[in-house]
Amino acid sequence: MGSPRVSVVMPVYNGQAYLANAIGSVIAQSFPDWELLLVDDGSSDASPAIAADFAARDGRIVAMRSAPDRRGAAAARNAGIAAARGDYVSFLDCDDLYEPGMLAAHVAALDADPQAAWVYSATRWFHEDGSRRDYRERLGLRLDRRYPPPVLLNRIILEERGDIPCTCSVMIRKAALDEVGGFEERFKLYEDQSLWVKLLLAYPVRVISGCHAAYRQHGGSTSSAATASGTYSRTGGHRARTAFLEWVGDYVRERGAPPSVDASVDTALRANDGRLWDKLLRRVRVMNRLLY
Repeated sequence: MGSPRVSVVMPVYNGQAYLANAIGSVIAQSFPDWELLLVDDGSSDASPAIAADFAARDGRIVAMRSAPDRRGAAAARNAGIAAARGDYVSFLDCDDLYEPGMLAAHVAALDADPQAAWVYSATRWFHEDGSRRDYRERLGLRLDRRYPPPVLLNRIILEERGDIPCTCSVMIRKAALDEVGGFEERFKLYEDQSLWVKLLLAYPVRVISGCHAAYRQHGGSTSSAATASGTYSRTGGHRARTAFLEWVGDYVRERGAPPSVDASVDTALRANDGRLWDKLLRRVRVMNRLLY
């Protein structure tokens, strides 16, 4: 049996409510030459049994564990990358979904552009309870074109002039992943952007039209929990972004990045700090109103 063109890496942690749907969205792909690596990260629910059942029924599906104990999504994805046999690697969390043409569109884009190390497209955000309307990302870019490094590192990651790609909407050449070293396991938030930083600093990326994946919004997600605890905010300043930006600064300086990148890091840090101060002042004003 030859190697598949695409390896889909899915980290799994207590995902029994959604796992079968996520796996089903991979099985439903119009592009059939894939393997699906289900990397369990210490689940205590029925997820391992669900994964094993799918693996027994479809030879393209592999059920594995990243470690005896939970290590986080970044470590699970890195374990999947290490085991991947495909030329291209894509990612899908166990509560998200691929549209049927996801793999076909991304494979076609990479096949047609050998200079691009990876490709991404827009994602649809949806609330499972119907409490809000679906949101389709605004990438803020001219589509169906290649961008050289470090253009989008500055524009998208640091300056936030366009939505940052979701993990479920990227496909990356395995050789590029091996070269940059995968996700930074120190992060529970921003672990995806740590990889985008590495890739955008080193390689061209192709951004394509279309919306090929769906990102589920629900109360049990990592980002929801972080938002509730105050460590993360999608639109405002937060401590998690400060830690991420400080890491970016160290990373790009160690690799001799152009001065424009270093300047963008400093600007992003100041902007985030300003948002944090605004948030603190708003809280002080609220407390003053309550006390007096």
